[in-house]
Amino acid sequence: MSPCGRKMGEGCQQLGAPVGKPLLLPGRRETPRGRQGSSGAWTQRSVLGLLVHVWLWAATGSSAQLFNLTLSVDEGLPPDTLVGDIRAGLPPAQQEGSGFFLSEDSDDSPLLDDFHVHPDTGIIRTARHLDRERRDRYSFVAATLLGAVVQVDIRVNDVNDHSPRFPLDSLQLDVSELSPPGTAFRLPGAQDLDAGLFSTQGYTLVLPSDLPEDPAGPFFELRYGAPGPLPSPLLPGSSSPLEPLDLVLLRRLDREKVAVHWLQIDAWDGGRPRRTGSLRVELRVLDENDNPPVFEQEEYRAAVREDAPPGAEVCRVRATDRDLGPNGFVRYSVRARQVPAAGSGGGVLGDAAYFAVEELSGVVRVRRPLDREAQAWHQLVVEARDGGAEPEVATVRVSIAVLDVNDNQPAIHVLFLTDFEGVARVSEGARPGDYVARFSVSDADGDREEEDEGAGELGVGLGDASISLSLEGGEGAFALRPGGPPGVFFLCVEGPLDRESRDLYELRLVATDAGSPPLSTEETLLLRVADLNDQPPLFSQQHYKALVSEAAAPGTVVLWVSASDADEAGTDHSRLRYTLVPLSAPCNPDALPTAECGPSFTIDPESGAISTLRTLDREVQEAVELRVVAQDLGEPSLSATSLVSITVDDVNDNEPIFWRQVYNSTLAEHAPVGHCFLQVSSSGLGANLKAWEGM
Repeated sequence: MSPCGRKMGEGCQQLGAPVGKPLLLPGRRETPRGRQGSSGAWTQRSVLGLLVHVWLWAATGSSAQLFNLTLSVDEGLPPDTLVGDIRAGLPPAQQEGSGFFLSEDSDDSPLLDDFHVHPDTGIIRTARHLDRERRDRYSFVAATLLGAVVQVDIRVNDVNDHSPRFPLDSLQLDVSELSPPGTAFRLPGAQDLDAGLFSTQGYTLVLPSDLPEDPAGPFFELRYGAPGPLPSPLLPGSSSPLEPLDLVLLRRLDREKVAVHWLQIDAWDGGRPRRTGSLRVELRVLDENDNPPVFEQEEYRAAVREDAPPGAEVCRVRATDRDLGPNGFVRYSVRARQVPAAGSGGGVLGDAAYFAVEELSGVVRVRRPLDREAQAWHQLVVEARDGGAEPEVATVRVSIAVLDVNDNQPAIHVLFLTDFEGVARVSEGARPGDYVARFSVSDADGDREEEDEGAGELGVGLGDASISLSLEGGEGAFALRPGGPPGVFFLCVEGPLDRESRDLYELRLVATDAGSPPLSTEETLLLRVADLNDQPPLFSQQHYKALVSEAAAPGTVVLWVSASDADEAGTDHSRLRYTLVPLSAPCNPDALPTAECGPSFTIDPESGAISTLRTLDREVQEAVELRVVAQDLGEPSLSATSLVSITVDDVNDNEPIFWRQVYNSTLAEHAPVGHCFLQVSSSGLGANLKAWEGM
């Protein structure tokens, strides 16, 4: 017992008397329920209590002091055990005097049933054995005649007076002998009405003492206190914090050795001495089909040609089962997860789509046509299942190599090629040995010799080294040379190239494998020879002659010169430009004005048309000699020249002119008739024209 008292707040708290609660007066031992005395006496006390209540309220007004007092007592102590003194909750100055007015905390409070409270001295004693599990707290208010109010709380302390108890005394469990280690069996937990340390603290698995010690260790252990699902409705549970309670299997059971295991589960609390409760468990081991089929080999290996027809036998698997009757009857199947689903459409097929196993014989057969180039080997998981109610299943891996058949032509791949705008080209200036293109050949079929040697290892590979590649066409201008790695070849220049002689080569590549019979592939390659500016222009004539009237208007075309270039048409290598180069001075600049001594002819640089540049005058220049230059646009450019002779034709465009303005002559008087005594002459600027007159 540990009574203690204190004021609430700083100093004292002002509080009026409790309203509406029964009061006990000093010097009386009556209960509010009137269990002592008649109903009339109870009515009289109620009226008196009401009057006292009113008096207490009037006397104290709003200046009542409130104090707290907390007491504790152990449960189960004999009646009349001292609990405490109400005066301990008052200050020392107010502990003198006697008499308390008591009020319970509620109308249904059993305070005066479980305790004796002396209203004069304030001594509290137990009235009977207390049970914390029935009620663990009591509360009432005591008021002194001076107006002080004490709030009294009595707490009942727990003692270890209850033992853990299972909802069942015994339990029967049926457990399959195939249950794997780690399997947990839910057990009902024990209940303990005590609280705290005196409640259930743990469980112990008790094994029969007459069993010999097993060197492999125990079969079971207990596990509790971990989160888990609620107990089964068939096994009533409890609210213990140690739940769930599981019986955990540590190793496999064998009904043929032990058919029943007798176990005892003890629940214990934390008291001293501790209290315990027991649960007897009968665990019966159910017989099962516990002998699985066993295959004769750990893995089966087989090989089948890729041209094997559906239904062809690949290999046979065999398994035996030591069980008798249906439990030992074995059926074979491909593992369900490998079997393609119905209506799976055109998706990727699994290994089981190509093979099937006969249910009774274990013969593995081809199911659909094979293609080694698509899949060189397959793996099946074959199951052997016995006929037990819970059938045992064994699996084995079957590895199947697909042997190659020469059913694929070689393939030619152009890995690199000098090209321009998608057209394969080689420069006509390429020298022998220059690289032109790179080819590789492959065959989806494997090398038969290597495959036959490695079939046991399921190894397959490409037979590029056994593929030959030949070149046809080219007339010796090109050749194939090995590229180093198997199946790689280079196309190189073998002889001189001249685009002007031949600008296109049609090469035919033929790849042939080493199969029996061999298969081949042909591919045609068009190779153009790229042009170089190696051809100069060439005039159609080395000497052009023309006649033009001196009366021709400026811009009159006199003649056309023409040159050609053997380089590739439409390129700068063959595109020409014409220019004129005078060979002699057109006239004497001292005799004529400078404007009349300039160039008389010009040439169109594109067409080669030579035309007059100004009015001609035969009397000034009757013949002109020019040099025409034709030059291509290549880099570097090439050119050619040709001679052009132009004669200016005369027209009657000048009057006769006497050589003298005055002629003097002497004539003898007797000169005969017909005697010539004077000759005058005139000349014209036209060609071959001479005028003269005689007088």
